[in-house]
Amino acid sequence: MAFSISNLNGAEPSVENLTEFERKVFQAKRDKELAQANRKRVSYATPSTNTIYAPPVDSNPLAIYGVKDSAVIDDYDVGGGDANSASQDLNDDEQMLGSYNVCHTPKPKARNALARTPARHGDALLFSPASYSPIAGTPRSHSAIAGSGKIVYTFGNPTLIGTAKWASTQQAKIQIKQLLRHNGATLDEPKSNYMYDCLREKCDIAADRIFHIGKELCKKVFGANADNYELSQVDNHSQEITKTIGTICCDHEGPLDPSSTMLAGTDEARCLTVRLNFSKAKSVAVFPGQIAIVSGKNPKGDTFIVDEVLAERQLSPPTAPKLTDPLSFVIVAGPYTHDDDLAYEPLQDLIAYLKEHKPDVLVLTGPFLDAEHRLISENVTLAESFESFFEKMITSIVDAIGNSTTILIVTSHKDANADPVYPTMSVPLRKSFPNVHVLPDPSMIDLNGIVVGMTSTDIMQHIIANELAFNAGDKVKRVVNHLFNQGSFYPLHPPACDEISFDSFLAARYAKIEQIPNILLLPSDQKCFIRVVNGCLAINPGRLADSNGGTFARFVITPPANKEETNICNFVACQIRKV
Repeated sequence: MAFSISNLNGAEPSVENLTEFERKVFQAKRDKELAQANRKRVSYATPSTNTIYAPPVDSNPLAIYGVKDSAVIDDYDVGGGDANSASQDLNDDEQMLGSYNVCHTPKPKARNALARTPARHGDALLFSPASYSPIAGTPRSHSAIAGSGKIVYTFGNPTLIGTAKWASTQQAKIQIKQLLRHNGATLDEPKSNYMYDCLREKCDIAADRIFHIGKELCKKVFGANADNYELSQVDNHSQEITKTIGTICCDHEGPLDPSSTMLAGTDEARCLTVRLNFSKAKSVAVFPGQIAIVSGKNPKGDTFIVDEVLAERQLSPPTAPKLTDPLSFVIVAGPYTHDDDLAYEPLQDLIAYLKEHKPDVLVLTGPFLDAEHRLISENVTLAESFESFFEKMITSIVDAIGNSTTILIVTSHKDANADPVYPTMSVPLRKSFPNVHVLPDPSMIDLNGIVVGMTSTDIMQHIIANELAFNAGDKVKRVVNHLFNQGSFYPLHPPACDEISFDSFLAARYAKIEQIPNILLLPSDQKCFIRVVNGCLAINPGRLADSNGGTFARFVITPPANKEETNICNFVACQIRKV
């Protein structure tokens, strides 16, 4: 196959093509060995001559595909022919080399031309994409393998944790409804165009956002007097405590720091900004794009001396789950293979677990085949399309765990087969599976009376890397509160440019958080966690593929004894487990 692509424009195998393949490969090998022998004779005849020899050039036309010279001949008798015919081929080769007075030592047979990743399971290459290049990587360390099955985080009702089965006890009928809609349509209905937002539209979106969030902030800060209180402009001189509203921004590219943080005012015509001085503030937690009310003094008009940053609005707690039966979940975040191979060993280990503990719901967030994976972006030439490989992966997962588990797949903008933009539309599957639902990123769904928010984008890491925070408490609760108070799955602006292509028009419609969900899934490179924030169970399951051993989350949620019960800690059992 590799020879056909390189030399015959991908022509189908035929007798003539095989003859041409044999002639070129054998002739290249003979020419190389003859040249080496001639160089040796020359060096013996003229020992005093100062000659510099260039290293021999690899004449094997398959070398670029990882096939070595010693493996070329051996592949001809693999799977066909008997020992006598193979021996005769080698003897003929030796006689040919002997006619040139070249010594030749027969080499032992190499049964495999290409290196393969050692397998820990019989189906070790089940999820590996077909390729013309080796996909082997460094074997996993013993320490990573030895930690398999270890529980690294536990949360919830102690009684439920002690009795949890972590698997489906009965085949529950799962009903799913997408809640992120604009005028009744989801991001995929119809398929939306992306990156069409012009500068004027971006300005209008920003103005609408600051109006609606600012109105909610004023209700929290001023209460019943919110409609009568007049906020000052950011550049108004004041030696008394005053309050102004605006958007946090930075005067240079990069994360915020005490000397670069500014506040952009609400006057679109004047586009005013003022520098913020936090020397008098007791605690601060701000990030670019955050809409906040700032309290303090502005004696010169160009620097606002901050006394307090007010960025929390009045939030309604999540509605009580309307469950009738217990549900078990497994939450997994990509990537699903290590960064030095495409063997998908962590995914194989996960499947082994799922075969024994089949949950009611399996949530898989991307990336599944990372477009920036070192082997994909630099070395490996795949023999199948990204779409074909993705479908093969999903088919293998369904075949392994059956149709009783509902599988939710959240697309990632990092996937090689997805549109590289946020919000990210779901990847269509040509084959239909009754228990598989491919969702856009982000998604907010109603699942049998439980509201679940989910994303595959690492907004946790993006905000933490760009925010300015001191004396601000737990960073996990702080960032989750940022999402709720700003009403968005991705409130950071400008976005992390190296990580994401952001569409403001689509995000304003399909990345909003208008209600606090019961469960919020936030995959991140940050350390795995489970927290309750404003009545919402926030979960970071960790990455399935990790050099120190990947992790995933599992939890069981039961119908609350009191139908109006909103404290999710009383009816949930959660664990984060090493794969």
